[in-house]
Amino acid sequence: MKLATTLKGRFANFFRTRGEVAPDDLIEALEREVAKSKNSQNVVPNSYTIYLCEEDCYRLSAARMIRDLYEAVEREVIRENCFMDGTLSIRIEKFFDSENALVVKSKFVADTELEQDTIDLASDVLSRTLIRNGGTSDGEATIVADHTKIVRTMRTSPARKIEYNLAVITDFTTTEVVFGERQIYLGRKDTNDFVVNDESASRIHAYISYERHRHILHDAGSLNGTFVNKKPISSCELKDGDKILIGNTLLAYKVL
Repeated sequence: MKLATTLKGRFANFFRTRGEVAPDDLIEALEREVAKSKNSQNVVPNSYTIYLCEEDCYRLSAARMIRDLYEAVEREVIRENCFMDGTLSIRIEKFFDSENALVVKSKFVADTELEQDTIDLASDVLSRTLIRNGGTSDGEATIVADHTKIVRTMRTSPARKIEYNLAVITDFTTTEVVFGERQIYLGRKDTNDFVVNDESASRIHAYISYERHRHILHDAGSLNGTFVNKKPISSCELKDGDKILIGNTLLAYKVL
């Protein structure tokens, strides 16, 4: 199945024409770019620009689509067992004089260099197309999607942060916690994000932080220790499919 998906993505441009790009094509193209663009330090770029024809730009630049693209990149960073520094930025821009249906380009950008685009989603934050007027010298509009601006504009009262769903912790039964960038706690205490009903577990046994766009598992000074894939850890970058042992309870970490 993975091979079939890879081959489908690799030859997507041969089967899609301008005006027929589907949402899955954007996600697969971004995933391929993440996988191929990591440097010798195993770090991937944090800025991605997707080039589409005008019709596809207007059709695919809804805020819901942009959220899906951000989740796809963050998940692929974990699957590829690499890291990302700085703020993730994804932009959708219009092709000029190109026969391609879809092109993705990436680069490393410092947060201070991220372009400050104005995006107004006040009327309809879930479906309104993201437009910046006068994006080119000839006055054409450029469609822009910027993570920081989306988060700020989508805040309501009280202020809230978009929570991306990236991974899940499960005990192989019906108990699971889906999470993204927020820090979560695991242990016997009933106020933990993931409650472990196990007398061998400490009240606050471990926690998971989000650093360099990766989930890091930390032992919280537990009595019996925390294990990943049968090895004791004090802290550990989690990978898709890792098995976590807390007390006598086995948990799994899975990328969505």
